[in-house]
Amino acid sequence: MKPLFLSIALLANGCLLAQSKVRTIDDILNQPEKKTAVYKIANSYLKSAVINMSFGESSVLSVMNKTELKSADIVRIDLVFTDYPKTMDLKELNRGRIQKALEIRPDLVKDSLISWQMVRQMSCNNESEAKLLFHGVVIYYVAPQNAALSQQEQLEYQNLPKDGNYKVTPKDLKSFKDSTVLAAFTRNKQWKHPTIVADVTCSMYPYISQTAFWFLLKMNRKENCNIVFFNDGDGKPNHKKVIGQTGGIYNKSTNLYEEYHALLLEAVSKGCSGDAEENGIEAILEAQEKFPYSKEIIFIADNYADLRDFELISKIKIPVRVILCGVEFGVNVQYINLAHKTGGSLHTMEKDLNNLVDMSEGKTFVFLGKTYIILNGEVVLKSNVIKQS
Repeated sequence: MKPLFLSIALLANGCLLAQSKVRTIDDILNQPEKKTAVYKIANSYLKSAVINMSFGESSVLSVMNKTELKSADIVRIDLVFTDYPKTMDLKELNRGRIQKALEIRPDLVKDSLISWQMVRQMSCNNESEAKLLFHGVVIYYVAPQNAALSQQEQLEYQNLPKDGNYKVTPKDLKSFKDSTVLAAFTRNKQWKHPTIVADVTCSMYPYISQTAFWFLLKMNRKENCNIVFFNDGDGKPNHKKVIGQTGGIYNKSTNLYEEYHALLLEAVSKGCSGDAEENGIEAILEAQEKFPYSKEIIFIADNYADLRDFELISKIKIPVRVILCGVEFGVNVQYINLAHKTGGSLHTMEKDLNNLVDMSEGKTFVFLGKTYIILNGEVVLKSNVIKQS
């Protein structure tokens, strides 16, 4: 799933996006280094594969998931080395390590949508201590959207509570290593009568399962909740997916958890979408039609999947509150634009971006450490913009 972090192109107000060029190994080596005591693999729902290398060498000791990596949708790569000898320039050593990674997959450098991070470990005082630390490459990627993942996630959904009288425990709520959905609902208690549109394609189980516990805690038998699940086409082949007519959308208004759970199992029973893009706008428009009195849409979205039907956004007439899942390595700007253009907001596990509707042309703002600017009505990363000469 190639995210749209860098892919919007536009000319406006004497500015333009920086011209793309093929990235080189030197571009990666010249990036600012991140310093840490000891490297730890990120706590993420993305899959990770390790290329284990020797201290002070570029020789490969082992490679995880080598076959899967050849076709995986890679998000980020960490090149990990150690600050020993102290402050030594290790560029040539790391050049060799990058070249070894390219033997596994040749596009890891030139594909600009794959971000690289140079990580220097500082917790060592001598060679013996340095040799105990990890050296090599860690690759983070989206789990393959296939039948095996679909079957695994269907079983996990079936293991969710089935009875609306289930008592949610603190242990249940602490079981999620990324509690984006629960955190967003907890912070935003003003969402009283929500219409929820949720992506239930493969890899979304860790987030969509949180809606079950939210429903049990807040909604069951007290007030109706409008629910729309979409799976991007009920397993339809990619070449048959038509913008605005992809299907695989299931809806219900209910205050019964059992009905919510049955609808969820029905929606996920069709398998993975199998595509890098999804029909989220189509699902939002169906929610708008089926539940015309909705004041806002709560959209639970996959940060690593683009919206195939983004061109239909002008048909959305109510604010969209985007709960964006999987933002640990950056935000897909397409979802900021969805919130901005509909007068909505954006929500992650830690942060809410609520004032997008008030942002006018030329306005800059910072979100999760990145600076964005409004140009020609579009939100873009400011680092991608240069003045026209």
